Amino acid sequence: MPWLGACVECPRGIHWLRRGIGLGALTSQIRRAIVHSVRMGGATQGRFPLMKKIAIFTAAFALILLLTKIANQVPPESPSGTAFSLKAQQVVQCSASEITLVDNHQKATHLEKDESWPDCSAFQKGEVVDFYLSRGEKTRFLSYERTTWWRKAM
Repeated sequence: MPWLGACVECPRGIHWLRRGIGLGALTSQIRRAIVHSVRMGGATQGRFPLMKKIAIFTAAFALILLLTKIANQVPPESPSGTAFSLKAQQVVQCSASEITLVDNHQKATHLEKDESWPDCSAFQKGEVVDFYLSRGEKTRFLSYERTTWWRKAM
């Protein structure tokens, strides 16, 4: 902060730190220094005005490039093996390669099974189950459990 030390343009300067002046004199010295700084055009006017303009322009340009890059990013396709769950499902149709599940709102979900699925006899008619699965070329079976009582009512 140039106004707290000796001022080059002002012959008197402000040497309040070295003199150890009181608080009242300190505030008047600071007030005079601020007025002097404003009259002289601020702390940076006359010192590198071109560099300041170049720095501001460069920062604005970099910000615009960054925002453009962020806006143009498309989320990548989810990789194989991304886990998901289907809650409160009933098995309606089951075969060796396909399974159809229905939720409480009668919305059907048709899935192509891979070899990780248990035999169709493991799923009993009318049983409400939570499935934990994984995406891929075909749906991979991770696990299942009986749905809690409060989710059945939803």
